[in-house]
Amino acid sequence: MKIMIVLNRIARGGGENVAVQLANQFSRMGHEIFFVSNKERNNISDFYPIDENVQILPCFSHYFPFKIFSLRRAIKKENPDIIIGVMPDSTFYTYLAALGLHKIIISSDHSSFEKNPYSQRHLFPYLLKFYFNAVYDCVTVLTKTDYNVVAKKFRRTEVMPNPLSMQPAESLRTNRKKRILAAGRLNIWHCKGFDILIKAWAKVQEKYPDWVVEIAGEGENGRVYLESLIAEKHLENRVILSGFHLNIKDFFNDSEIFVLSSRYEGFGMVLIEAMSQGAACIACDYKGRQREIIQDDTQGLCVECENEDALASALSRMIEDENYRRQVQENGWKRSQNFTPDKIGENWMRLLSDLLERQNRS
Repeated sequence: MKIMIVLNRIARGGGENVAVQLANQFSRMGHEIFFVSNKERNNISDFYPIDENVQILPCFSHYFPFKIFSLRRAIKKENPDIIIGVMPDSTFYTYLAALGLHKIIISSDHSSFEKNPYSQRHLFPYLLKFYFNAVYDCVTVLTKTDYNVVAKKFRRTEVMPNPLSMQPAESLRTNRKKRILAAGRLNIWHCKGFDILIKAWAKVQEKYPDWVVEIAGEGENGRVYLESLIAEKHLENRVILSGFHLNIKDFFNDSEIFVLSSRYEGFGMVLIEAMSQGAACIACDYKGRQREIIQDDTQGLCVECENEDALASALSRMIEDENYRRQVQENGWKRSQNFTPDKIGENWMRLLSDLLERQNRS
């Protein structure tokens, strides 16, 4: 199968991560893959290494009209069986470039289909996501919750979770640091709920003098606010802002507990990553989406978003009950293996094969 994956801009983001993961996995499965972005291979960061068998096509290095013409030339030349646009803007460009070429186009969306209540709505991205997605052959969403929101709006909607970007630990480590880890960009601390985590920790931290909270992530504006909050709560030695880490996998592997404290979270890939390395996870559950990952309390704890008391109680339970914590670490680790690239790749292949069969019959 010839598959073209279109991502108009590659940087250090979740959509980029997924696009590269899919390209690499499809290539490992023996398919011919074309990865369309704004960069040549030698300009793509090692942060997201792309398999050498994946063909890189830099079609987005010019102004808007030239992007469309360049992508159309690539589609005509390579003649892919299916095109996957990662994120709404990439799929929109693909649609314009492929007009009249009778190509199967999939819109692979990687955020929630319920508006983030903490961000401003911009008209064009909103129209792309909620209205223009209706023109494509299929739209993939991350959760069953999102499927229920949009299934009747589009031609076809399929639940397709993101693939795990790191190999699950071969075995569970027992000598972990008494560290409660969180991770994310500090400048979006409100969305990530880092203030909630700090306030919840302030309620119980005196009972656990050997434990610390560490927040991994960069962002100077967010750092200024969080440092002021830490000082206000007198937690200077109990909460660490450790910056950005390329080796975040090692931090997951070396931490007893991981917390996803977000007020709003479309899926929570970082949650699965932490589970894959054996950290016991606590998640603030945004409208049931995190509960689709942590299926029950044997795999982790889900609490109400923006509830400092509930999060503080969950932290206490996970710290105090070591036997329970070990059970959660093992079961969460097992659960994460449902999201490995090979398993997500199989799900994609079933979808792509079905779309091709339907096209051939029509």
